[in-house]
Amino acid sequence: MPVTPSPVPPVVPPVRTEAVGLLAAGLAHDLNNMLGAIVATTELVAARLPRGGENARDLAAIAEQATRAGALIHQLLAFSRQETLKPVRTSFGEIVAALGPTLVALAGRQAVLDMAGMLTEVPIRADRVALERVIINLVLNARDAVAAQGRIGRVRIETGRANGRHVPAGAGFMPFADYGWLSVSDDGPGVPAENAARIFEPYFTTRTGGQGLGLATAYGIVKQSGGYLLLDNGPLGGARFTIYLPDEGKARQPAVVRQAPLQAPMLLLAEDESLLRLSAARALETAGFRVVQAASGEEALARFAEHPEIAALVSDIRLGGMDGIALAQALRAERPELPVLLISGYADAAAREAVAALDFAFLAKPFGLQALTEEIDALLR
Repeated sequence: MPVTPSPVPPVVPPVRTEAVGLLAAGLAHDLNNMLGAIVATTELVAARLPRGGENARDLAAIAEQATRAGALIHQLLAFSRQETLKPVRTSFGEIVAALGPTLVALAGRQAVLDMAGMLTEVPIRADRVALERVIINLVLNARDAVAAQGRIGRVRIETGRANGRHVPAGAGFMPFADYGWLSVSDDGPGVPAENAARIFEPYFTTRTGGQGLGLATAYGIVKQSGGYLLLDNGPLGGARFTIYLPDEGKARQPAVVRQAPLQAPMLLLAEDESLLRLSAARALETAGFRVVQAASGEEALARFAEHPEIAALVSDIRLGGMDGIALAQALRAERPELPVLLISGYADAAAREAVAALDFAFLAKPFGLQALTEEIDALLR
C-alpha cells in the first residue's frame, strides 16, 4: 500500500513529552555525576592493573554498564529535546562514509544496502554522534521493515541539497531555505496511513517488544538541530524518512594554531561532585596537566585570582551558588581569550542556549577520562 505523506509534522503529545522530560531532567544531573565518578574511578584503577587480567576485564565491564546507563539518560533527554548537542561543521556524506562498515553490518543478510547516491559537499552543522544515532536508527527500522517480508530487501541511503519550497512533505511549515538532506528508503510495505501521523510519538510502536523511543529520539535530535525529519513515499515503494538540516554554504575558516607551551598547562577544574573532581584531577595530572581544584564557582574565582598562569577552565555547569556559565563569563570578562570547557549531565534550556551562543566547548557526562583529556588538548591547540 502506498504511503500517504503526512501533511504536517507529527506532533509529540506535550503532556507526555513534558512529563518524561521533567523526569529525565530531574535524574540526569545527579545520575550522570554518579555514573561519571564510577567511570573515572574504574579507569584509574584499571590503569594500575596488568592489561588483559580478570580484574581489568571486570572493571571494564563496570565502566561499560555505567556508560550504557548514561546513554539511556541522554536518550530520554534527546527525544524530549533537552540534550545538549555539540554541533560542528560536517556533511551527511562524511558521516555516512565513516559509518559505512557499521551500516552494512547492521543491514546484515536481510537487506542490500545501496549508498551510491551520496552527495558529500553539502555543508551542515550538527552533533556528529547524535546524528550518527539518528542515521543508525533509520537504517535499523528500514532493515526490520523489509526483513518481515521473508525475502532479501533493499535499503537506499541518499543525500543532496534542496530548498524548502520544493519539499512536498514540508508544505505549510517548512521555511523556504536551503537544506542538506539525507534519506533512508526501503522496499518494504511502507507505513499505513493510520500510523503515519503517530510515527514520531514517544512510546508508539507496532513492533512486538518495541519501546517506541527510537523515532521519537531521532525526531527530537533533528528538531533540536534546527532541522526536520519527514516521512513520505519512497522511490523503492516503501517508506522514506528524510532528514533536512540547514545548508551552511560557507567557506571553512582556517584552524587557529597555538604555540606549544614551555611547561605543562595549568587547568582550573570546578566540580562539586568530590569523587568525580578528584578522579578527573588525577587523570589530568597523569596526562601531564597541572590542576587547581575548586568545589564551587566562588572558590574557582578565588583560585583564578591566585593563579594567573591558569591556561583553561574546566567547569561543571550546575554548581552550588554561582553556576559554571556565570563563572566562565566572569573569567572571560577578565581574560577574553580564556579557553573554556563546560561539562554536565544535564543542562536546562537557558544553559543550552548560552553554551551555543558563547564560544564554550561542551562535554556531556558521563565521559571517559581519555575523552576529557582529548577535549582539553583540542581546546589548547
